[in-house]
Amino acid sequence: MGFASFGVPLETSDEHLQVWLERPAKWRIDRDDRIDVSDGVHRWTGVNGHVTETDQGTPDLDSTELGMLIAPGRSLFGALEFDEPVEDEVAGRGCLKVAARAASRTAHRVDMSLGLRLGGIDHTIWFDAATGMILRHVGELDEQPCSVSEFSGIVIDAPIAESIFTFTPPSGTTVARRIDQLIGMAEQSGVDLSDVDRTDERAVLGAMHTTMHPHRATPETLKSARRSKHIATGPPPDDVDAARQAIEFAYAHHNQVGEDGATMVHIHGGKNLAEPLKQAAMRIPGSDPSSAQIVVDNVLFLRPDEAVVWFGVEVGGQRFGMVDGREGRAVLVDGNWMVEHATIIDLLGFAGVVIPPSDDESGKT
Repeated sequence: MGFASFGVPLETSDEHLQVWLERPAKWRIDRDDRIDVSDGVHRWTGVNGHVTETDQGTPDLDSTELGMLIAPGRSLFGALEFDEPVEDEVAGRGCLKVAARAASRTAHRVDMSLGLRLGGIDHTIWFDAATGMILRHVGELDEQPCSVSEFSGIVIDAPIAESIFTFTPPSGTTVARRIDQLIGMAEQSGVDLSDVDRTDERAVLGAMHTTMHPHRATPETLKSARRSKHIATGPPPDDVDAARQAIEFAYAHHNQVGEDGATMVHIHGGKNLAEPLKQAAMRIPGSDPSSAQIVVDNVLFLRPDEAVVWFGVEVGGQRFGMVDGREGRAVLVDGNWMVEHATIIDLLGFAGVVIPPSDDESGKT
């Protein structure tokens, strides 16, 4: 993406931004008093006179004001229920206009995520037909518009000078590294960093967490606790490695359709699941549905024919945080490892697609 200006319409304008973006991790967001620049490795954010430099390897576009508009699927997947779209046009570009509202099962989360970042409880969204990005958004509260966001002057696939993504501090500007700020906070709080790699932000944060919140479990501890609740009721398969690979294959190819065009061959009880899975994929705005995949993180065998599986969902190579570390099952059916029927139904429900239960949901041989 080349140059674009972003903000509310001129007659009700609160602010306008100039933005440049080169996927996946280079951007520049300019306004009068603030700056947000990423060169793909480092990120600079701040206001006139004081800027924070962060080195996180790969800066996260989703954490910016721009992210939800450019790659809306990561935030909207499972969060909104959409009406049928209609064709429309914004800034001379063809788009799909669709009304949406918070999905009932996630309304408490949507109020924080969409309400703060896009504004409104009810939404009208114009998705660019070619790229999937949000060209225009109108948020409503109590049937009254409360926020409007819109791109104009859009240029797609034009070359952008590398200097755009380089930050040169204006005279008198203080640039402070985030890692140095964290170290300062840790030292002021009495955190012992003698055995901590001071160049590793996660290590410093971990030390701060251990000292300042000694009784609060870390995310990794919570994951371990969830996994420890499962107790094996039988021996594992004879060839654990082969079984694990077969399970990973089944999850990765969960959307493979059989010759009848309706049955998912790697899902137990997968009859008539092709259309619901297609609907779920289409509810990921701004993404190519064919790029969605399930990635297995860990497998625990409960017995020779059943396993607990922890997985995440990735679209376009990016993982959805809200679907990270999800728990499911795999079952051995007629010598083939398959995704448990209930696991897929639960995932479809998260995307707002509800289907009747199958005749056999036991998922076991």
